[in-house]
Amino acid sequence: MILFCFFFVGFYLPDTQAQYLFNFHVDAYKTDNRDPFEFADKAQMGLEFNYFLYESFAFTTGIEFWSNSTRFVPGFRYYPINPLFLRFRPLLGREVDYAFGAGYSRKITDQLRLEGIADYYFERNNLAIRFGIGYTLY
Repeated sequence: MILFCFFFVGFYLPDTQAQYLFNFHVDAYKTDNRDPFEFADKAQMGLEFNYFLYESFAFTTGIEFWSNSTRFVPGFRYYPINPLFLRFRPLLGREVDYAFGAGYSRKITDQLRLEGIADYYFERNNLAIRFGIGYTLY
């Protein structure tokens, strides 16, 4: 699967200049919240750095801050139809989890973006709805 991704990215996506995207996201809702105000006790937020290897593909790295832990998060984003993207991220820390997500990135200015993301966490078997802001550097 990984070899297929590199083959696809390396040979079929157009070249572009390097771009960097910095993101900050906050969970608005998770399916394992039993109480609508439980998010205050289960806060989750993340900082993410994206390096666009091609216009439609970015390697990502970041940190997730959860109420009870901090995790290192490498991964990638793929934009099949801009502004829609897919992403995959392993969350590495005391416990390991994997998240697959889909999102929408709305350009506000040349550098500023608003994002909405739905991430599914495989080990916890739940879905998170996230909102965030991004800043692009060329």
